[in-house]
Amino acid sequence: MRSTPRTVAVLASLLAVLALSGVAAGATARQSSTPDQWVSTFCGSLVTWEQTVKTSSTKLSSTIAALKKKGGKVNVPVAKAKLLAFMNVLVNSTNKLVRAIKTVGAPSITNGDKLQAGVLQAFGQIETAFKQARTATQKLPRTAKGFSKGALAIASTITASTNRVGGAFNALQKYDTKELEAAAKNTPACSKIGG
Repeated sequence: MRSTPRTVAVLASLLAVLALSGVAAGATARQSSTPDQWVSTFCGSLVTWEQTVKTSSTKLSSTIAALKKKGGKVNVPVAKAKLLAFMNVLVNSTNKLVRAIKTVGAPSITNGDKLQAGVLQAFGQIETAFKQARTATQKLPRTAKGFSKGALAIASTITASTNRVGGAFNALQKYDTKELEAAAKNTPACSKIGG
């Protein structure tokens, strides 16, 4: 099936949106963990998550670019399968991140439980957006025009969800503490967030 330049542009936009969604960084959370334990788990898990998103985005982008080079056509079913595999990676890696933060528990600081709840809610929104995008990807039409239109809608949904999550993380700043800041300075993974 033929692909239009818009199909390729939509896929590129979707990849950019998904990669940028991993940049939202926030505080850490747990009530039965020390600030050092919480920060270590949070930063380590977040860095792993970001790297997974970036690696998968690069791989998908390269695959789509290679498909495009073959006579200027994109095999929509193949592109859809690659996009679905990418969405599965996003859902699974986000789920793993959420589980790690839940497992470590809230930090033993003032309002640690509220901080933990806010972080989990924010990442829960990302996870929900990725699951919805995966479901929408499964339903994308096999025609170039329908695929392009559907992929654009998926990108818009993820963009809207990412904006809401950014707002949730900004609201958490009122719970920042010196203990968490000190722990972050002593945790090498924290300096790699967004890198």
